[in-house]
Amino acid sequence: MNILHLAFQVGLSKKMKRTGWVMHKVKEPESVAEHCFRVNVLAMTLAPYLDVNQEKLIKMSIIHDLGETATGDLVVQKGAKVDLKKRKKKEKIEKEAIRQILFGFEEDYSKLFQEMIERKTKEAVCFWEIDILERTIQAYEYEKSQGKNLSDFFDSAQSHIKTPLLKQTVQDLMKMRKK
Repeated sequence: MNILHLAFQVGLSKKMKRTGWVMHKVKEPESVAEHCFRVNVLAMTLAPYLDVNQEKLIKMSIIHDLGETATGDLVVQKGAKVDLKKRKKKEKIEKEAIRQILFGFEEDYSKLFQEMIERKTKEAVCFWEIDILERTIQAYEYEKSQGKNLSDFFDSAQSHIKTPLLKQTVQDLMKMRKK
């Protein structure tokens, strides 16, 4: 258990800008840590309405981008298309990074990450949809504040979010976007 190593690795996420926003030339793009914070709050508050294990969903949301301190914020999706080969390679490296960063702590978080990347449990499915939802909300905010067209992010949400509550939220966001 290395508390300082953990703290320093988490600290890297505060400085790491989200690649999708950098690629779209967003001014002052959010960091990975900023993205994670809103994902965490959404996971915590939505879990009871999604009928999932709240503790597991929150843990998934906390560790989901921790591995990016090793890989960087690699983009594996554009609109509705996902580069599965690239995503698999990225997730393998991230899983090992999570194992190393959290080595010696009571829980084996790499097992939880494995559950996430398998995308078979209700918690894992809901987690990834919340992650996409947060990204889409951020895209909406950047469109409004910077006059950008970030349609790819909305296309992705409409293609990949299937859970009724989250799908309705995307539809509500799309209506707001048209105003």
